[in-house]
Amino acid sequence: MNISISKELKTAAPNLCLGCVSAVVKVQKANDDLWTVIDKHIQHLTSTMRLECLGSIQQISVMRDAYKNLGKDPSRYRGSAEALLRRMLGGKGMYKIDTVVDINNLVSLKTFHPVGSYDLEKIKAPLTFRAGLTGESYKGHRQGNNQCRTPSGVRRL
Repeated sequence: MNISISKELKTAAPNLCLGCVSAVVKVQKANDDLWTVIDKHIQHLTSTMRLECLGSIQQISVMRDAYKNLGKDPSRYRGSAEALLRRMLGGKGMYKIDTVVDINNLVSLKTFHPVGSYDLEKIKAPLTFRAGLTGESYKGHRQGNNQCRTPSGVRRL
């Protein structure tokens, strides 16, 4: 599949790269063995990390810089990996969605990178990875539709 990164996003995050894995999976509502691994890792994170140290994690720092370069306040708009990590460190736990989403979250918590899964049958190539444009929306998990907004005074690159 042909996937590119927009010039705007590459300018905002010059070292950005994408990794793609294609797999046939059987989605299950839950898996106890998977949750044993997830719970163990969450315990490790909460016993070894503090919220005030998140900025020193390179992957999170780079994502914050990209948000700034795109005109977003990284203390208001957080990358998904940082948001998930903050949730864990804040003692709020992780939602149990299904095995694919749960594995994504575990990978994100282990690598501090955002992770997503997509049904290839529903994707039309070519794809361009880019920032959302003003007026566009996307369906967030448990959040309904999220509107993309350009802050006033910020010029799109």
